Amino acid sequence: MPRDRDRTTPPKKLSPRNSTPPHPQLRKGAALAAVGLLLVAALVVPLQNPKPERVLCVGDDVQARAVAGLANFSAWLSRNHATGFIGEIGWPSDKDPAQWSQVAEVWYEAADAIGLPVTAWAAGTWPANYPMAVYRPVAHGMKVDVAGPQARIVERHGSTPGYLRGVNLAAGSFAASDSNGGFGTANPGRYGLDYTYETPSSYSFLAGRGVRLVRLAVNWERLQPRPFGPLDQAELARVRDALGHAQAAGLTVIVDLHNYGDYALGGGPGGPVRMLRLGDMELPTTALADFWRRMSRALDNPAVVGLGLLNEPTRLAADGRAGALIWERAAQESVDAIRANGDDRAILVSGYVPMGPPSWGQMHPTAWIQDPAHRVAYESHAYFDHDGSGHYWMSYADELRSVTWPAPAHCQRLTPQGRQVLIS
Repeated sequence: MPRDRDRTTPPKKLSPRNSTPPHPQLRKGAALAAVGLLLVAALVVPLQNPKPERVLCVGDDVQARAVAGLANFSAWLSRNHATGFIGEIGWPSDKDPAQWSQVAEVWYEAADAIGLPVTAWAAGTWPANYPMAVYRPVAHGMKVDVAGPQARIVERHGSTPGYLRGVNLAAGSFAASDSNGGFGTANPGRYGLDYTYETPSSYSFLAGRGVRLVRLAVNWERLQPRPFGPLDQAELARVRDALGHAQAAGLTVIVDLHNYGDYALGGGPGGPVRMLRLGDMELPTTALADFWRRMSRALDNPAVVGLGLLNEPTRLAADGRAGALIWERAAQESVDAIRANGDDRAILVSGYVPMGPPSWGQMHPTAWIQDPAHRVAYESHAYFDHDGSGHYWMSYADELRSVTWPAPAHCQRLTPQGRQVLIS
């Protein structure tokens, strides 16, 4: 998600203490682990009988660009015998809504053909003028109870026996460093005012709309106020409460570390913020692995079916392929740390930006994660505007004119995910 939000509003795509000992859920053979593994299967295990390839034809160049992006992503997955996940997909309801909704419709048809799990952007306590809210409160309340225009498409392309579908809940990442220049470990924001996690009735409302999967945003600085230090028990308790609400509503959860590869140290009355970058001397890649080693142990709710290592790695200690190599090392170390706990849950590994489906493979020519549990899914984020940013600055007519020549073919061949992840 873009990092240019203002300091007083929640994140917008248009601008959008000590860890506990290992829980029995993490040990093979435990009853809760069995439940969790079945739910993980729904997230990352492709269909037992994969569908044949499908050719999907669309009506204009913007639709073709969106579907061609998914075709590129699915082809990379197929070449690498890998599994994929779309962690974010969003489109606006305030301008050219009919055209963007039709793009979303054909995009979801393509995702159905491939068999991709998807969480749409976004649900939660968004302001009334936020045009990409799939579900939101009636006014400025804390209870999610209204469906936006996008909901009909999201609900029409819901979960199946082969994959889970749902929405993002991002309020746990509100007022962080990408929207608040004063944010830092010493100024983490006020719970219930600057950021929050949704109410029990919100989870029940989502479940009633057919949502089965929630990608729940959490923040690194709030959960671990010092790199390599203990987890903050008050913030961890809030996350655990949110997971309990999701479990009670029958929802499954991906816990998404909604950071971008940097870490805001300090802030508040103690002094200015210092931004550390993952991969530099003060925030080595092993710091992320340490965070996930602790969180893996602490997240003992069976509703948690996946761990999202990092939302959108963007600003590491180097740019381009050099940054991608840093991220590949950090991701592998985090996978190793989680598996060393005996944790067999799914792990969602983002690509280094640009990581949208049309660009997938530029930063990562081949799959790189070695996972002894074989339960990794590579995560991409899909937005339909010309730069894939989710800002949607241009009119639909201008977007049509922006499609580069040669324009993508209006008929795309889509490769379904094969059976790559086995549950023993």
